[in-house]
Amino acid sequence: MTKRFIAIAGIVLFLSMAVQFVSAQEGGTDLDSLFGEEVVVPENPAGQTAQPDQTGQGGSAIAANPLQGLLKTEAVRIGGSITGTVGISGTWNDPWTKGFDITAPDAQQLSPALSSLVYFDARPDEEFRVYGSVKTAWPFSSKYSVLNSATLVNSTTLSTTSTSITVPDVSIFELFSDFQLGDKAYFRFGKATVKWGVGYFFSPADIINLEQINLFDPTAQREGPLQFRVLMPFGPSQNTVSFYTIFDTSNPDFSTTALAGKAEFVLGRYELGVSGYYRDDTAERAALTLTGPLGKFDVFAEGVISRGSPKTFYSFSTSAPYYSTSASKDHRTTLYPSATAGFLYNDQNNNITAIAQYYYNGEGYADSERSSSISALNALLSMPLPDATKTALTGLSKLFAYGSGRHYGAASISFSEIGGSDFSASLLGLANFSDLSGLVQPSVSWQVADRLKLTGSALFFFGASDTEYGILRPNNPMTLSLSLSAGTGNF
Repeated sequence: MTKRFIAIAGIVLFLSMAVQFVSAQEGGTDLDSLFGEEVVVPENPAGQTAQPDQTGQGGSAIAANPLQGLLKTEAVRIGGSITGTVGISGTWNDPWTKGFDITAPDAQQLSPALSSLVYFDARPDEEFRVYGSVKTAWPFSSKYSVLNSATLVNSTTLSTTSTSITVPDVSIFELFSDFQLGDKAYFRFGKATVKWGVGYFFSPADIINLEQINLFDPTAQREGPLQFRVLMPFGPSQNTVSFYTIFDTSNPDFSTTALAGKAEFVLGRYELGVSGYYRDDTAERAALTLTGPLGKFDVFAEGVISRGSPKTFYSFSTSAPYYSTSASKDHRTTLYPSATAGFLYNDQNNNITAIAQYYYNGEGYADSERSSSISALNALLSMPLPDATKTALTGLSKLFAYGSGRHYGAASISFSEIGGSDFSASLLGLANFSDLSGLVQPSVSWQVADRLKLTGSALFFFGASDTEYGILRPNNPMTLSLSLSAGTGNF
């Protein structure tokens, strides 16, 4: 309990010092954007081009005045999104060798998909709002076999009976209420998305959300935790300070409940964020974020220092038990610095958008550690071990490899409505600079009609067999895909 009081005091002191330092350098006042970081809208339907945040992909977009946002409405607003796609794909392993046949993929797949998000937004009075959203996806249910009974027939025979149950595939994505104390404090309690980071492909400062950024859909809204938030405006400008209590989903307890705080400042055309986070069983973290314009570019940057990490680290050796793990309690006092920086360029006249980002992953492995473990893994997999052991080691090798580098880069460029036509094109790339592996995905789409779009894409992986993507996707496979988005849109 003493640790928790110290953590609370530390977060409050940390934010107070930041507030005093920055407030002394500002002027102007406005209550806009108090809820800007978490304005809830239906998620972007798949198959529609997401437009990056014009403030540099990150930061809190200036939103509607929260006093207006909580105005009383006579009816509950209901809406959502629906996404329908049919995709076909073929994958060729090691396509760069002799004997490659474009007509004979090593694997092929038909992928029909239908999903929807439905939300309600109720505002029974001017200072109280309730919002909720649910998700579902085809086939809309799952079947499970449940043991009914077990009878011992004799010393070697067990007779069992079971039954099947059907569970609907419906999940609550968000459910929270907003209320306020005059115009001094704004409260939120419930399950909601919390966007702390400003990065596009990578965001080490995005500490609270339960899901990582999807490289192929970076703007998708991600699941957030159960939380209690207090947000207060301060100073002579569009500044806010917020405090969070964040509850663990699987094991709510004092040791798994996180405390966090964040202060956000508007400094001319730039936005600065200062945040702190504490969870007893995993980590303390402090973060800085910055977004703003630089010439024709919107730039964004994050810096994070973490004492402890929730990540599990792996190491391998050629003697039993062949591998070992380091859980969060084993490296609770280790420091992990991370940082990222990038830019966004948006030419609206020519419909061109370009984004590039560098990421230093402080929780990656040192080159010597990574090389040693991979050498041991390769030696183990060449030994006459049982198949089950080799299968388990292969699975562990993928857990080890994912995010194992310390230096990453990602970039994308997209051209929409090329030459005033219905065609668009894009190119996405990701590289682990630590071991020179990664992926590239070019794509072309044709807007056949309203809510009907055809997209063709290729996905290439590169990297030697002892690299991150060489382990995750052996033999550098190539996948060609054709996808039809039908009836996708908001309602």
